[in-house]
Amino acid sequence: RQATNLPSDADLEPPQLDPLPQGTTEELINVMGRAFYTDGKVELFLNGFSYEIITLENSQDFEIRDVKLSKGENILKVRMIRGNKRSEFSEDYKISYLKDEPNLEISSPLDGASFTKADQDIDVKGKTDPENTIRVNNFIAIVDTEGNFSYIFKLKEGENKIRVVATNLAGRTSEKELTVSYSP
Repeated sequence: RQATNLPSDADLEPPQLDPLPQGTTEELINVMGRAFYTDGKVELFLNGFSYEIITLENSQDFEIRDVKLSKGENILKVRMIRGNKRSEFSEDYKISYLKDEPNLEISSPLDGASFTKADQDIDVKGKTDPENTIRVNNFIAIVDTEGNFSYIFKLKEGENKIRVVATNLAGRTSEKELTVSYSP
């Protein structure tokens, strides 16, 4: 593969990284990408600090193996180094390292609660981590920027099972189930 229109040293083009998942449960990831040059060095920054510099070897493709993420959100970016010239940084690439299960607290209703007459529509409320998705019996609930969620649930007569599942960006889930009863 021959690159066309290689930029001159005066305005070095930053490399580009291959897409990263939004979240991962792995602490170590491999970062791959592509430079506009087949020589020079690629410098990887992780959370604002220079993490590693690799040398391109007659290829525009590169891989930086076993990059160690911090818990929570990580920001990666790369730049090109050729001779004493450095490019601008690439765009920021964000990836969250989420090793633990997502937080999930349900504040209402209480497990075992009974509802009557006018209380057929109840508000299932609670708290999770802000980036998470919440499903109440497979329906998506709204999660605000603080992680509070709420979902209006219509009770049917008798026993109602309510299953709440929190899913984080890495695909890990936490689940709680409660049972309430309704008599019109």
